[in-house]
Amino acid sequence: MLVVGGGFAGVAAAWALSSRGRDVLMTWEGPGASALYCGALDRADWAGPVDPRPLSRDAEAFLAALGCWAPPGSMGARLATTAGVLRPARCRDRALLDLEPLRGQSIGVVDFGRPGWDARALAEAWSQSGWARLTRTEFRVVSVAVPEAELEALRWLAPADLAARADDPAWAALLGTALRSAGNAESPLLLGPWLGSLPDSVERVRELVRRPIGETLCDPGGAAGWRWEAARDAWLERSGVAVRRGEVHALRPLEPGFEVLGSWPVGADQSLLEGHFSEVILALGGVLGGGIRFLSGAGPSGRSFSLSLDAPVALRLGGREVALSSGALGADLQRLGLEALSDVGLWVDEQQLAHAPDLYAAGDVVADRPRSALEAIYAGIGAARTVCRVRASISP
Repeated sequence: MLVVGGGFAGVAAAWALSSRGRDVLMTWEGPGASALYCGALDRADWAGPVDPRPLSRDAEAFLAALGCWAPPGSMGARLATTAGVLRPARCRDRALLDLEPLRGQSIGVVDFGRPGWDARALAEAWSQSGWARLTRTEFRVVSVAVPEAELEALRWLAPADLAARADDPAWAALLGTALRSAGNAESPLLLGPWLGSLPDSVERVRELVRRPIGETLCDPGGAAGWRWEAARDAWLERSGVAVRRGEVHALRPLEPGFEVLGSWPVGADQSLLEGHFSEVILALGGVLGGGIRFLSGAGPSGRSFSLSLDAPVALRLGGREVALSSGALGADLQRLGLEALSDVGLWVDEQQLAHAPDLYAAGDVVADRPRSALEAIYAGIGAARTVCRVRASISP
């Protein structure tokens, strides 16, 4: 069984397959859209009503297996953004501070005098939000004194470098000691996405601080994405799922299954993946993740949207094949709308078959589905469950 893609959908599919006893090979080339997530997991647009749906057992088990996310519980979290917004989220990176259990308290906003982190303006914006007023929750600036030798690092390091510092136990001890005595030494503390690029780093700091502490959501490509990738790689090593890093160029149908061609930097044969695969799950991502290309390549497909690999499937947009949605000069986004960049994808049936025998699709590569982290996880698990169910029905 081959899974193409190393993001939320692909890893969820590999987890579900391996937990059901299937042999799995995963392949992907580099970071995709999942590495850009901000630390919140949702199934739908977070700007709408709070999502009341409980997670499925498989989804909860997957989150627990990866280890970088907090237990989802029976209700969603409330998270702070660096834009001064308090937003709901169904699940979260465990380094983030969940404000829901802290309703009615005074929450300290850590101030190191760091440029780009206006603690006073953020505290005021969060305090004036509808949720804070409704719950009578306050946000107050808390100045933190640190040794002069380390002050420059806290002030001037790029967010990525500052987060990575917390992976160092010595730095974590220094930071934890400073935060433990800040303010009244009791109230919760909220700070930027600086508590580590590894999933366990935040717990080291929390043990030293001995009070609720956590991050805001991060910008795309920040610490939450790194923690997810570290957790993924650690799980793959524990699970025994085989990984071959490289780029898939084509899937050639066989009877049954597929032959897989691509570029892999190691091994004697750098063009053909050994053997053939009875089923393939495509979890390549959409336009943002690189699974779907826009105005790239030669020929008619290069004037429109095209799948990043050659496979016996067609892309759809608004229920029509992409070729029917494009003119002589290609896809006209002024006519189609910018939503086309997210909506375009493969058509799949209710079993997530991508209009070709033994070829399944999950995540952002599927057309007209919500582009959210939890939706991708559900889709990956769903595709794996279908593969196992179909295979069991045809086995003697």
